[in-house]
Amino acid sequence: MKDLKNIIADNIVLLRKEKGLTQAQLAERLNYSDKAVSKWERGESLPDVAVLKSLAEILGVTVDYLLESDHQKTELKKA
Repeated sequence: MKDLKNIIADNIVLLRKEKGLTQAQLAERLNYSDKAVSKWERGESLPDVAVLKSLAEILGVTVDYLLESDHQKTELKKA
């Protein structure tokens, strides 16, 4: 089983790309550096809870979705 950092990393990468955002664009919306987004996407660090909530809103999913490795496409919120 994957660890939480890697699950969140994979979800951020996939959802960011689905939204057509670069790391820099996502970072700008979150008021973070693109280096921080890069670290999250590589599983080197985790965003804090407040950032997870903002990430979920920007990416059109729930925080639970970001934390789960096994989910259906139907769980995506309409953005």
